[in-house]
Amino acid sequence: MKTSLPLDVSLLEQVISLAVLAGEAIMPFYRKVGELSVDTKADCSPVTEADRAADRLLQRQLPLLLDLPVLSEETEVPSYKQRASWTDYWLVDPLDGTREFLSGSGEFTVNIALISHGCPVLGVVYVPVSGVGYGGLVGGGAFRYESGSLCSINVRTMVERKDNGEPLTLVASRRHGGERASLLGEALSVYFGRAEVKPVGSSLKHCLVAEGKADLCAHFWPTSEWDTAAGQAIVEAAGGLLVDTTFQPLRYNSKPSLLNPSFYVIADRDFDWRRWLPLTGEFLE
Repeated sequence: MKTSLPLDVSLLEQVISLAVLAGEAIMPFYRKVGELSVDTKADCSPVTEADRAADRLLQRQLPLLLDLPVLSEETEVPSYKQRASWTDYWLVDPLDGTREFLSGSGEFTVNIALISHGCPVLGVVYVPVSGVGYGGLVGGGAFRYESGSLCSINVRTMVERKDNGEPLTLVASRRHGGERASLLGEALSVYFGRAEVKPVGSSLKHCLVAEGKADLCAHFWPTSEWDTAAGQAIVEAAGGLLVDTTFQPLRYNSKPSLLNPSFYVIADRDFDWRRWLPLTGEFLE
């Protein structure tokens, strides 16, 4: 995939800085979360003024970095006829994990992705409560951001996991598909020994795979493209994969609907996951 975008670590750092600013816009609302008015969108998901405040900031600032369209969860989605002409664009979820935000768990994130020719080529996921962020530049590496500095991260291989005596770690949503995740963990433990299912909110799940703290994430519940794009860029930059259940990478803005199919986030791209996941997926569906 070729792109004429100026992709480099400098751009990634600027996007991380914007994610931090969006997080700062969210935090005053988080500190008084019990007093917030909560609206319900057409898909029955909640939205608050915190979502909107972060969205306004990103809508203003991202085009100053690269003058491209911004597609956000919190603004009206243009028609597919209009979107189909976009070669490059920003794709954002200003506050991913609004239910976690409202519960006070802290596991909510700011997601920013840069899409080129249907592929996420840059991604940032920032956790406002902890001040920790993750960035990925496909072809340029993946990083963990903390205290103003970047540290390289990579997925772990199944050999590394086994050599270190660590269980196979499956991350799953706190809010969706818990029973399916448990079934998958039980099935995988038959083949790989002890398997640990770790519930995590928002796109933080994908980042745990990218930084070598988990081996797999399975999504069998509805998600939208802004939920996955930033995490996919980070995971792929760290050496992993985010693929549908036929093991094809997710692609973006390729159809009228912005809903994703079921998918897997995989750390070790060289391991023969096809041998195991379709089998377990069959009885999970």
